[in-house]
Amino acid sequence: MNIKKYNDPHENSGFRDAITHGVTEFLATATYSPDNLIIATEKKLEVMREIIDRDKTFWGRFKNWFNGEKPDRILVDGGMLIQLFELSKQKSPYTLTPSHQYTIPYSDLYELYKKLLMAVAPEKALKLDKRPSHDD
Repeated sequence: MNIKKYNDPHENSGFRDAITHGVTEFLATATYSPDNLIIATEKKLEVMREIIDRDKTFWGRFKNWFNGEKPDRILVDGGMLIQLFELSKQKSPYTLTPSHQYTIPYSDLYELYKKLLMAVAPEKALKLDKRPSHDD
């Protein structure tokens, strides 16, 4: 698993950005119910899938670059990541801080999502195994 702490390039660049950074840190510590954690993770994976698909064309890569979106990593709040590990009964390979944000590869987040489903909603995990692969 390849988790990296995200450092905002605009951090400490002014009063307004300091407020935004404080709000981001506060939101990163949000606690989800198991069902809401599944939904939030599905939304992150969906957004990441769109970025990956867009990256297959020149204009899509340009749009990703312009928006600062990277097809190989997704930004995840520390609190959400900690809950993903805890509820999926996994041990994080790193020490995570709830108020920080981290980048994680799509494949790692997808694996955590599958393990979360197995632990919390096995009926959804069975449906997931029957879906066609995203790599086609």
